[in-house]
Amino acid sequence: MRRRAHAAFLGLVTLSLLGVPGCADEEVSPVSPDTPTTGEPPDDGVAPGDGVALAGLEGDVEVVVDDRGAPHIYATTFRDAVMVQGYLMARDRFPQMEMIRRNVTGRLAEFIGPLSPEALQADIAARVIGFKRIADRIYDELPADGLSRVALDAFAAGVNVYIQEVRDGKVTLPDGAYLLTVLLLSKPDVFTDWTPQDSLAIGRFLAHTLSYDADEKVQLTRMAAAAAATFPAGDPRAGIFRDFYSFAPAQAVFTRDGFPNVGTDTGTRAVLPKRFDPAQAPQKRPGRPPPGPPLPALGVLAATQGFFELTGRLRDKLGDEFRGSNNWVVSGAKTASGAPLLANDPHLSLPSPPLFWYAHLNTARAGGDLNVQGLALAGLPGVLLGYNDHIAWGATTAGHDVTDVYEETITEGQGGAADTVLFNGEQVPIEIVTETIKVAGKDDVVIELERVPHHGFIIPTIVDGKVEPRASTTALSVRWTGDEPSGELGAFLGLDLAKDVAEAQAALEQFEVGAQSFVVIDRAGDIFWSTQSRVPVRAAAAMTWDPETGTGLSPAMVLPGDGSAEWIGTLEDRYLPHDINPARGFIATANNDLVGVTADGNPFNDAHYIGYGFDPGYRIARITERLDELTAAGGVTPEDMSRLQGDHQSPLGRLLAPSFVEAAARAAEERAAPGTHPELAALVAEASAEDLDALAAAAARLSGWTSHETPAGVDIGDGAPPASEVEDSIAATIFNVSMLELVPLAFGDEATALGAQPSSAAIARVLQSAVLAPQQLATFDPALGDTVLWDDLATPDMESRDERIVRAMLAAVSALRDRLGADMAGWQWGRLHTVRFASQVPMLAGGSPVTLPTEDDPKFPGGFPRPGDNFGVDAANFGMWDTDSFDYGHGAVQRLVVEVTPDGPRAWNALPGGQHFAPESPHHADEAERWRRNQAPEMYFTDEAVREHEESRVVFVPGRAGTRARGCSSSTCCTPGCPGARRGGG
Repeated sequence: MRRRAHAAFLGLVTLSLLGVPGCADEEVSPVSPDTPTTGEPPDDGVAPGDGVALAGLEGDVEVVVDDRGAPHIYATTFRDAVMVQGYLMARDRFPQMEMIRRNVTGRLAEFIGPLSPEALQADIAARVIGFKRIADRIYDELPADGLSRVALDAFAAGVNVYIQEVRDGKVTLPDGAYLLTVLLLSKPDVFTDWTPQDSLAIGRFLAHTLSYDADEKVQLTRMAAAAAATFPAGDPRAGIFRDFYSFAPAQAVFTRDGFPNVGTDTGTRAVLPKRFDPAQAPQKRPGRPPPGPPLPALGVLAATQGFFELTGRLRDKLGDEFRGSNNWVVSGAKTASGAPLLANDPHLSLPSPPLFWYAHLNTARAGGDLNVQGLALAGLPGVLLGYNDHIAWGATTAGHDVTDVYEETITEGQGGAADTVLFNGEQVPIEIVTETIKVAGKDDVVIELERVPHHGFIIPTIVDGKVEPRASTTALSVRWTGDEPSGELGAFLGLDLAKDVAEAQAALEQFEVGAQSFVVIDRAGDIFWSTQSRVPVRAAAAMTWDPETGTGLSPAMVLPGDGSAEWIGTLEDRYLPHDINPARGFIATANNDLVGVTADGNPFNDAHYIGYGFDPGYRIARITERLDELTAAGGVTPEDMSRLQGDHQSPLGRLLAPSFVEAAARAAEERAAPGTHPELAALVAEASAEDLDALAAAAARLSGWTSHETPAGVDIGDGAPPASEVEDSIAATIFNVSMLELVPLAFGDEATALGAQPSSAAIARVLQSAVLAPQQLATFDPALGDTVLWDDLATPDMESRDERIVRAMLAAVSALRDRLGADMAGWQWGRLHTVRFASQVPMLAGGSPVTLPTEDDPKFPGGFPRPGDNFGVDAANFGMWDTDSFDYGHGAVQRLVVEVTPDGPRAWNALPGGQHFAPESPHHADEAERWRRNQAPEMYFTDEAVREHEESRVVFVPGRAGTRARGCSSSTCCTPGCPGARRGGG
């Protein structure tokens, strides 16, 4: 009933929206361009004045929507193009945009407070970090006539046209937005105007998710203190912090060999005015550094955890808990066409609809200089990732360290004076910032935040979701480059207009927060990469950490706030990792250590410090391996790039599965001849014959798993997969379930003793070393010839590597029998490894029809079956600790491949979900169907391609919103059934 009513409503809206022939100036709502109705093809034109009026436009804007739901916006001015972009995005995505902006600006509780106690907690997190505060400062500093301000104002104006239609009842929100509809009917004033600052706050929020790591630094400090207390010097596990939290890569593959321009000034970047004295930068030091001050008390560190729990939940709305972004560019000298190629698949959360929205903005047809296509972030103007007539670009997170946490010594103020912190021998007053949070149906919640002027906000104590008064004279403050105004939107708008690599580089000079690895190709054939960001230079005293002894200071952990470990400048751009046209013919990044600063396990002792928390390196190793092979053979094609984006080889399976097979073989030998392997005797003796038979069968499957591919192995809607894929799929299941059983068996006892589990990336590194090269570990015992980490602290026996692996495999086959049945032929990976794109808009009750697949989907009730596993190129990470969960919710937000030819770009792409929020739309799930199959069809960019794939068209004209400027005629009709209407270029 609900869906039928909604469909009927859509029909009524469409008719009233577009008007009927001969109904001049009739009250209507602006058109929905994905409606299957069109006028003549673009080059036929539309008579001036005909079309749908949109208040605020300066000229006519034609919109052609193609058969993938992507709008092509043809305007005479940049402002008009972006205003219509705002309107169309709101029409397609308003419920999602509304929830994102409220999460980011800390205004969720005034909206749904009574329905969700977590709403207030999310607001507290957003208010402490202050996305709205910094957005206000950024906007106020923008030149009134600058491109960024024009874009923000125009975009907001377009969004607000749609919001006013919602308020006026001319448009009803789509299926899946019931809660918003209820709120609209009961309290329409909660739908406030969109502001330019809302867009800036969303942009800064995304930068925060990709570069703010105060929580990680506090956690590292906590673990260093806990390890020292739990396993002191002399204990066999005394080196556990070094093992569990190693800074060394698991795979030592880097984007380039060392920093550019170190020892020479012949690098590719221009020599810019110096912003600090390079002599002050820390240099490689002989010998070991002096010990630093003691670590902060565990109580001080623990007091931050409530806050970081809140920020973690907030960050998960957009961010990537398992980094998985890739990009690479290949020189035309190595490609089949002679034109350079670009590939980019950044990874973030995977909601429905996706975080990005297709957009094509064009003023070139009217004589302007804009013709750009790609992805816009929901809530922001312009194109963030994409291509124009001259260049293409992509981005991944670079991992530069742009956040520091300081331990502050606080003196209480007397007689009403402010509390102070000690800094450079003086007492500096703490500032108080008051935030008032409105809560629907309840009193306002007022929180007072403490801010250290030279660092940033003091991390508040959160207990049961509420801010508690500071109870100690020691606290932690956070300094982040994102707390200062910067011009990232201007950088992206500059890329939208750039005509070559040089102009792209100039545009990126505005990019300071969010630390991205940008890759660019252009028509001239250049390939370029730069990790543009503001990177603080720390005082030498902050860079004395010695990984071998665990002494000294580093920015990876809490620093003293007394002035001894401050930022002393900004790293010059010419030293930032970058390259242009390298001899090898390609450049690739994957959130990895870009220049090898972690190769020696110590990222703090190089000529320059850029960071420590990089990806372990499995993806960059595989990408580099394949690109080396492809470029050596020559003739690289766009299809090669797409296949590499969809590479599903298991990196850990490739490394570790042979050792699993060997351990199982030794168990079989012990079974056949008791006493052959004494370390396995007790385990084999206690196992049933059925379990040992299953272990042997599982080992046989792994032995035959020579491809280490991880296909789903089930029917994903295209028919039964080949037998070879099913076999690989079963092996992938056995390996991954065994590995997840092994991790807690091997390391769970130490993690429990320390009070925290290392991250999945950290545990993958230590597992790899423990299995393949235990002598590399600080917990290696020469007498045992192995690491002591295999031994279980809770038992009197000394467990070995093989005992732990065999026990994990036995547990895995038992768990799989219970979960998937006794027949191993039914253990396909896709029955466990799935993805679901969940709606971000809350429902009053039950599952959302916006979610893909819906929870009641008859074919995929557990989610879409997917290939891939932890740390693969097509990242599908489910983590290393949970033995029961193999699904995932973070992945590629696009799979873009671009070839920039002398005649312009050819591009292929797919989104994890559709353009539209509305489940009834044909473009709600169509992109998801391509994405889940790792398909990326060609995009439509030229006038000819757009015309060929036209699905609908409308012209917006200046005038009073909601009216038709002139009557329809057969030549301009855009209403279903109108005489002369054309579809699909006809």
